[in-house]
Amino acid sequence: MLIAELGVEMTVFATPKHLASWAKMSPGNDESAGTRRFGKTGKGNQWLRATLTEAALSAGRTKHS
Repeated sequence: MLIAELGVEMTVFATPKHLASWAKMSPGNDESAGTRRFGKTGKGNQWLRATLTEAALSAGRTKHS
C-alpha cells in the first residue's frame, strides 16, 4: 500500500520525519510566550494516513521492535 501511494523512489524524502511531514501526519507546533498549545495534524492523503496509522499501531503491539 505504501508503494502504491508513495512510489518506489524514496530518495526524495531525506529522513522519515520529512515523509511524515509531507503526509501531514506530524502535529503542528503552536507555541506563544512559552506556552505550548494543541497542534492538529493536517488533512493529507486519507489512504496514506490510514496505512501509516495501521503500521504504527502494529509496531506498537509487537514485542521487541
